Amino acid sequence: MARSFRSDAVRKLDDALSPHYVRQEDVSRALDELTRLLADRFDAEAEAVAVIGQRLTTLTALVERMSDELAELRLRQ
Repeated sequence: MARSFRSDAVRKLDDALSPHYVRQEDVSRALDELTRLLADRFDAEAEAVAVIGQRLTTLTALVERMSDELAELRLRQ
């Protein structure tokens, strides 16, 4: 009987106070979700930076080749 009364009292207290506090497991769950979202975002950003780096490398090689060809054309004239 005492246990049932205590459970009811705890449940009523939780119901009454829940709008005013956050449970530890809710905070942990929210932090885990935020960590996962940030990790996904950082992974996507890192991948985007890698793709941009590859394209810049390709463009740099292309510009260098064009510069070499232009220098060669100048020498022929």
